[in-house]
Amino acid sequence: MNKLTTSELEFIVSRVLDNAKDTFLSNDNSEFVQGKKLAYYEILDTIKNELEVRDVDTKDFGLDIDLESLL
Repeated sequence: MNKLTTSELEFIVSRVLDNAKDTFLSNDNSEFVQGKKLAYYEILDTIKNELEVRDVDTKDFGLDIDLESLL
C-alpha cells in the first residue's frame, strides 16, 4: 500500500477546504445545507487538531483560519 506524500495530503485538504468555503458562502439555509456546513466544519476541525497535535504547521494546509467563524 502506498503512503500519501505531504503534497498529496495538502492537495486533498485544499480540495475539501475549497468545497467547504463554497458551502459556507451559500445563501441556502435549508437543513441539508446547514448539515453540510456542520459536516465540513467537523472534518476540517478534526484535520486541523490532528495536525496541531503532530506539530505540523496548519498554514501549509490552509487551515490557519478560525473555522468557527465560517459557521
